[in-house]
Amino acid sequence: MNILDPINPFHLFSTVPLLGLYGLSILLVGATLGLGYWLGYRRRRSKAGIKDSSLGSAVAATLGLLAFMLAFTFNMTAERFAQRKLLLLEEVNAIATTYLRADFLDPKGEAEARALLAEYASLRAFDPRDLDLPGYVRLLERSEAIQGQLWQIVARHVDAGFDAQRLRAFYQPLNTLIDYHTRRVQVGARYQIPPPIWGALYAITALAMLGIGFQLGVARGGSPQVAIALALSFSLVILLIADLDRAAEGLLIVDHSAMAELSASLRQRQH
Repeated sequence: MNILDPINPFHLFSTVPLLGLYGLSILLVGATLGLGYWLGYRRRRSKAGIKDSSLGSAVAATLGLLAFMLAFTFNMTAERFAQRKLLLLEEVNAIATTYLRADFLDPKGEAEARALLAEYASLRAFDPRDLDLPGYVRLLERSEAIQGQLWQIVARHVDAGFDAQRLRAFYQPLNTLIDYHTRRVQVGARYQIPPPIWGALYAITALAMLGIGFQLGVARGGSPQVAIALALSFSLVILLIADLDRAAEGLLIVDHSAMAELSASLRQRQH
């Protein structure tokens, strides 16, 4: 089960496996090409006149619209993929800074905060492909529990009348750490291509393939090899877009090695 399911329970395109989505795309492209060819063949057999120039212009316009839609959707997912990488690095820096700023707390608070931050980094150093739904939920719950415990340390220092300037040096990066947690959850798990855009992309793809098939049928031509190549190539682009859109599935996964290295470093310092 995809770990995004509890967040987008009705998001069809996030629940279908990528290989299944690729197969459906090939089926859609192949079926509409075949249907278009059959309609064009029947039109030619009926000897009804049709201008090749007008047909070619319509097909070219539809293909141009499809190219625009593919580029628009690809750019949307590629930008979000870049955001996921940037947010991971920013969170690594926020955890490391908060760990260092624990020096400004009293000795007891420093030890507690650093132990919690070392655990926090180990929780964040996960491979998305290895997480199932319960594991992902537990990770989020424990991460947020640690954030609460760190704020309790701050509150305890405030109640004790601890130096405000020194305390601010710790809670400012802590606040940044919590902000990056929220942003990673939102960008990585909640923000996806909306279903209407997926629907429009598939609809335009079907219309474009229908037009190409119709043109081949009317022109008394058509190569099965060309049809197969079109089906595979357009479906591959759609698969790439879907892969970029998913944070926990496929080949294009954000590398978490920076967080893993930080986690190992903090655990080493704790011993």
